[in-house]
Amino acid sequence: MSYQTPCLPVVAETEEKKSRFICWLGPVTDKAAFLCQLETVRARYPDASHHCTALVIGNPDNPEVMQFDDDGEPGGSAGRPMMELLLKQGIGNVGAIVTRYFGGTKLGVGGLMRAYRGSVGAAVQQAELKTFVPLISKVIACDFAQESRLRFLVGQAGGQCLNAVYAARVEVEIEVAVDCWAGLAEQLLSEMYQVID
Repeated sequence: MSYQTPCLPVVAETEEKKSRFICWLGPVTDKAAFLCQLETVRARYPDASHHCTALVIGNPDNPEVMQFDDDGEPGGSAGRPMMELLLKQGIGNVGAIVTRYFGGTKLGVGGLMRAYRGSVGAAVQQAELKTFVPLISKVIACDFAQESRLRFLVGQAGGQCLNAVYAARVEVEIEVAVDCWAGLAEQLLSEMYQVID
């Protein structure tokens, strides 16, 4: 369930038959924040012909949000190829905005698709990508004598213990990679730990 995501925003510029394509590509986990970034890009390049977008929030294999916009370019010639490139590269939690300055020569739908895809591809090559590992938080209850074993098991699964509340029993909040949770949960239940939440 892990996937690649950009560490920081980058800007890459390409040219196709005198048309300039300027791609902003960056980490995005919120659609509203992406729309704010789009307004920032529009304000920076107010005389541009188009500002086409692609957005993938979540895992690219099964995104929570996946959308694109051609911003006046022929349907399917800009936003879709941009988004398809991001999905093919396995990049999630990412937004791309390609600003086009028309150079006087029409590119045709095929030429536009190549140019927009190429612009995002140039930005992806320039970007530093990191692996995003989705985490899950749970609260585990146990007797005091079981706490050190719990901490050991969570550590073995690559997780961490965050907070502990001591009352009649110990309740420990843990965080572990989603991919590792099923195995850890099975181990905990077999050793009589109680998963509260």
